[in-house]
Amino acid sequence: MIEQRRSLDDDLAGLAETERTVAGFVAEGLVPGVVLAWQKDGGPVRYHGVGKLGFESAQPVDEHSIFRIYSQTKPITGIGAMMLIEDGVLTLDQPLADILPAFREMRVLVADGADETRPAARPITIRHLLTHTAGFGMAGMTLNGLYLKHGILPGTSTHVAGPGERPAPRTLVELGERLAALPLAADPGVRFDYSIATDILGLVIQTVSGLPFETFLKQRLFDPLRMIDTTFTIAESQTGRFATLPEKKKDGTWTLADDPHNSHYRAPHYPGGGGGLVSTALDYARFAAMLLNEGELDGVRVLKPETVRLARSNLLPRGVYRVDLPLGQTLSGAGFGAAMSVQLEPGHATGGAFDWPGAVPAGVYGWPGAGGTACWIDPARRFFLLFLTQYWPSWINGTMRPQVIAAAYRDLQPDAVGTKIANTPEMAR
Repeated sequence: MIEQRRSLDDDLAGLAETERTVAGFVAEGLVPGVVLAWQKDGGPVRYHGVGKLGFESAQPVDEHSIFRIYSQTKPITGIGAMMLIEDGVLTLDQPLADILPAFREMRVLVADGADETRPAARPITIRHLLTHTAGFGMAGMTLNGLYLKHGILPGTSTHVAGPGERPAPRTLVELGERLAALPLAADPGVRFDYSIATDILGLVIQTVSGLPFETFLKQRLFDPLRMIDTTFTIAESQTGRFATLPEKKKDGTWTLADDPHNSHYRAPHYPGGGGGLVSTALDYARFAAMLLNEGELDGVRVLKPETVRLARSNLLPRGVYRVDLPLGQTLSGAGFGAAMSVQLEPGHATGGAFDWPGAVPAGVYGWPGAGGTACWIDPARRFFLLFLTQYWPSWINGTMRPQVIAAAYRDLQPDAVGTKIANTPEMAR
């Protein structure tokens, strides 16, 4: 029998179809547990949990359960950069080399897989880092072989260096030094390549603020928003609430990709702004609610409204119109803001293995995580929905998130149709 936990006041309606949808995922054995959090029209944040922390666990999931949010870290890093832009110590089109001089003379591969390079046509900027248009790649994607050889991996990667490969860097500074010495896949500002750029953005934040990256986020974002369980390094006291990361093998059996009691998050390589955080529904919902409320939560303002509007606008460089994900998938009708996508026109489910964000109205923004998590924020309808679960590898449940958001908009009817977004002043290049 599936145990469900709800932290809802009796007089508040839930998202009935969405709740049935996620209960079905657990009943089918697709995932051990799911937690939802949502807010509508400035009302209280509501939570719904179904299932357990792991397939072998007896502990129910709830809003205090801790999940690996992987690339849902990116919007947090992006908002950290927007804070420094608001402070006036960064600008969107500032060259990266102003802050990290090692990136001044970048070169570009003439052809994929070749050794020949040429000078980059223009400098890398902060905008390029925010929008994955800097020309960097990522292990498992563009420049995979080159990055593996030089140990450039996500901060919690389990990869063991093979013959001729360097071990992973242990600090953000070391990561930056290695990356600056390697060629780019493309000229900055000419195409979207999902990449290590957000990790370098963490190094930018660290350098400009004068604080370790993780300390900056804690002081400027996590503490003011009371996000008490959002961290790069899991503590012993958190282990009992930490979900397992079940991995499905080719024969259909399950094993553990990450055991909470011996987790890679106990000693990450470095604080990875691209995918290194763990969080809870309670914490991430506070982040989403702050953005939905244009920078303020419970009387504490962390960003000006105009900064939030800029962050959720289309910041892609002129001439870049496609947001391409791994395995040849292009997001439907999407642009890119501060390390998160934004729908410029109503989206649709593409049926791809990384089907994000599926059928959503224009204006919805956010980003998912490789372990199954996602957050959709809809400013026009004053609504956000957070979906937390855990599974690995990331492509095995590709239709799950589109099913969740489609059910949520059916629950919200008749507010389920968007219109194309016109350019606004905050979208200025």
